[in-house]
Amino acid sequence: MMKKILVLLSLVLTIAGSVSPANATLPQAQVFIVPGSDINMVSRESKVPVSVQNNYDRPIRIRVHAQTTNASLNVQDYVSLTVPANSRKDALVPVTAIASGSFTLKVWVTTFTDLRLGTTTEIKLTANPDIELFLLFGFAGLILILLALGVIRMRRRKQSA
Repeated sequence: MMKKILVLLSLVLTIAGSVSPANATLPQAQVFIVPGSDINMVSRESKVPVSVQNNYDRPIRIRVHAQTTNASLNVQDYVSLTVPANSRKDALVPVTAIASGSFTLKVWVTTFTDLRLGTTTEIKLTANPDIELFLLFGFAGLILILLALGVIRMRRRKQSA
Protein backbone atom coordinates (compact mmCIF):
# COMPACT_ATOMS: atom_id res chain seq x y z
CA MET A 1 0.00 0.00 0.00
CA MET A 2 2.82 2.38 0.89
CA LYS A 3 4.58 1.56 -2.36
CA LYS A 4 1.46 2.44 -4.37
CA ILE A 5 1.20 5.80 -2.56
CA LEU A 6 4.88 6.56 -3.29
CA VAL A 7 4.45 5.68 -6.98
CA LEU A 8 1.31 7.84 -7.18
CA LEU A 9 3.02 10.71 -5.37
CA SER A 10 6.07 10.54 -7.67
CA LEU A 11 3.75 10.49 -10.70
CA VAL A 12 1.90 13.61 -9.46
CA LEU A 13 5.18 15.41 -8.73
CA THR A 14 6.50 14.52 -12.19
CA ILE A 15 3.40 15.88 -13.90
CA ALA A 16 3.39 19.01 -11.72
CA GLY A 17 7.08 19.59 -12.40
CA SER A 18 6.58 19.42 -16.19
CA VAL A 19 4.00 22.24 -16.13
CA SER A 20 6.20 25.23 -15.54
CA PRO A 21 5.20 28.89 -15.75
CA ALA A 22 7.11 29.14 -19.04
CA ASN A 23 4.79 26.53 -20.57
CA ALA A 24 1.60 28.06 -19.20
CA THR A 25 -0.40 30.30 -21.51
CA LEU A 26 -0.64 33.96 -20.64
CA PRO A 27 -4.08 35.53 -20.28
CA GLN A 28 -5.33 37.44 -23.28
CA ALA A 29 -4.60 41.17 -23.18
CA GLN A 30 -7.54 43.28 -22.03
CA VAL A 31 -6.44 46.31 -24.08
CA PHE A 32 -5.54 45.54 -27.68
CA ILE A 33 -5.68 46.77 -31.27
CA VAL A 34 -8.58 45.42 -33.28
CA PRO A 35 -7.37 44.24 -36.71
CA GLY A 36 -9.05 46.12 -39.55
CA SER A 37 -9.13 46.27 -43.31
CA ASP A 38 -6.51 47.63 -45.68
CA ILE A 39 -6.36 51.42 -46.05
CA ASN A 40 -6.17 53.40 -49.30
CA MET A 41 -4.73 56.88 -48.86
CA VAL A 42 -5.25 59.38 -51.72
CA SER A 43 -3.62 62.45 -50.22
CA ARG A 44 -0.16 63.44 -49.04
CA GLU A 45 -1.23 63.77 -45.39
CA SER A 46 -3.91 61.81 -43.59
CA LYS A 47 -4.86 60.37 -40.23
CA VAL A 48 -5.03 56.58 -40.19
CA PRO A 49 -7.68 55.20 -37.81
CA VAL A 50 -6.45 52.51 -35.41
CA SER A 51 -9.24 50.88 -33.39
CA VAL A 52 -8.38 50.06 -29.76
CA GLN A 53 -10.55 47.79 -27.57
CA ASN A 54 -10.65 48.17 -23.76
CA ASN A 55 -12.18 45.20 -21.90
CA TYR A 56 -11.48 46.59 -18.41
CA ASP A 57 -14.28 47.93 -16.19
CA ARG A 58 -12.69 51.39 -16.08
CA PRO A 59 -11.29 53.87 -18.61
CA ILE A 60 -7.63 53.58 -19.44
CA ARG A 61 -5.09 56.08 -20.86
CA ILE A 62 -2.77 54.57 -23.41
CA ARG A 63 -0.37 55.41 -26.20
CA VAL A 64 -0.82 53.99 -29.67
CA HIS A 65 2.60 53.65 -31.33
CA ALA A 66 3.14 53.35 -35.09
CA GLN A 67 6.23 52.53 -37.12
CA THR A 68 7.08 51.81 -40.75
CA THR A 69 10.24 50.42 -42.29
CA ASN A 70 9.91 52.43 -45.49
CA ALA A 71 11.29 55.98 -45.61
CA SER A 72 8.64 56.99 -48.17
CA LEU A 73 6.07 57.09 -45.36
CA ASN A 74 6.46 59.33 -42.30
CA VAL A 75 4.53 58.39 -39.18
CA GLN A 76 4.13 60.18 -35.86
CA ASP A 77 5.74 58.15 -33.05
CA TYR A 78 2.65 57.80 -30.89
CA VAL A 79 -0.81 59.17 -30.17
CA SER A 80 -2.24 59.46 -26.64
CA LEU A 81 -5.77 58.20 -26.14
CA THR A 82 -8.27 57.55 -23.33
CA VAL A 83 -10.47 54.52 -24.06
CA PRO A 84 -13.72 54.29 -22.03
CA ALA A 85 -14.52 51.15 -20.03
CA ASN A 86 -15.69 48.10 -22.00
CA SER A 87 -15.66 49.90 -25.34
CA ARG A 88 -13.73 50.61 -28.51
CA LYS A 89 -12.24 53.91 -29.66
CA ASP A 90 -10.27 54.99 -32.74
CA ALA A 91 -6.86 56.61 -32.45
CA LEU A 92 -6.04 58.82 -35.44
CA VAL A 93 -2.35 58.41 -36.29
CA PRO A 94 -0.94 61.20 -38.55
CA VAL A 95 0.75 59.80 -41.66
CA THR A 96 2.56 61.64 -44.48
CA ALA A 97 3.21 59.91 -47.82
CA ILE A 98 6.25 61.08 -49.75
CA ALA A 99 5.81 58.64 -52.64
CA SER A 100 3.19 56.24 -54.00
CA GLY A 101 3.28 52.58 -53.07
CA SER A 102 2.18 49.85 -50.70
CA PHE A 103 3.37 50.07 -47.11
CA THR A 104 3.10 48.11 -43.89
CA LEU A 105 2.35 50.07 -40.75
CA LYS A 106 3.18 48.31 -37.45
CA VAL A 107 1.07 49.52 -34.52
CA TRP A 108 1.04 48.56 -30.83
CA VAL A 109 -0.31 49.84 -27.53
CA THR A 110 1.64 50.85 -24.41
CA THR A 111 0.84 52.45 -21.10
CA PHE A 112 2.29 55.85 -20.21
CA THR A 113 5.12 53.99 -18.43
CA ASP A 114 5.99 52.15 -21.69
CA LEU A 115 4.55 48.79 -20.61
CA ARG A 116 3.48 47.05 -23.82
CA LEU A 117 -0.10 45.76 -23.93
CA GLY A 118 -1.13 43.07 -26.39
CA THR A 119 0.75 42.25 -29.56
CA THR A 120 1.95 44.25 -32.57
CA THR A 121 -0.59 44.50 -35.38
CA GLU A 122 0.20 45.20 -39.02
CA ILE A 123 -1.92 47.51 -41.16
CA LYS A 124 -1.57 47.42 -44.95
CA LEU A 125 -1.62 50.93 -46.43
CA THR A 126 -1.64 51.89 -50.12
CA ALA A 127 -0.69 55.51 -50.80
CA ASN A 128 -1.51 57.39 -54.02
CA PRO A 129 -0.83 61.01 -53.08
CA ASP A 130 -0.93 62.32 -56.68
CA ILE A 131 -4.52 61.17 -57.31
CA GLU A 132 -5.82 64.07 -55.22
CA LEU A 133 -4.25 66.59 -57.60
CA PHE A 134 -5.53 64.77 -60.72
CA LEU A 135 -9.06 64.57 -59.29
CA LEU A 136 -9.00 68.28 -58.45
CA PHE A 137 -7.90 69.25 -61.98
CA GLY A 138 -10.40 66.79 -63.49
CA PHE A 139 -13.34 68.29 -61.60
CA ALA A 140 -12.18 71.84 -62.40
CA GLY A 141 -11.97 70.93 -66.10
CA LEU A 142 -15.45 69.38 -66.00
CA ILE A 143 -16.90 72.53 -64.41
CA LEU A 144 -15.22 74.72 -67.06
CA ILE A 145 -16.62 72.57 -69.88
CA LEU A 146 -20.15 72.69 -68.42
CA LEU A 147 -19.88 76.46 -67.92
CA ALA A 148 -18.72 76.96 -71.54
CA LEU A 149 -21.58 74.80 -72.86
CA GLY A 150 -24.05 76.84 -70.80
CA VAL A 151 -22.70 80.14 -72.20
CA ILE A 152 -22.87 78.84 -75.79
CA ARG A 153 -26.46 77.65 -75.27
CA MET A 154 -27.54 81.01 -73.81
CA ARG A 155 -26.00 82.90 -76.78
CA ARG A 156 -27.81 80.67 -79.30
CA ARG A 157 -31.11 81.26 -77.53
CA LYS A 158 -30.65 85.04 -77.63
CA GLN A 159 -29.76 84.97 -81.36
CA SER A 160 -32.76 82.85 -82.35
CA ALA A 161 -35.18 85.00 -80.32
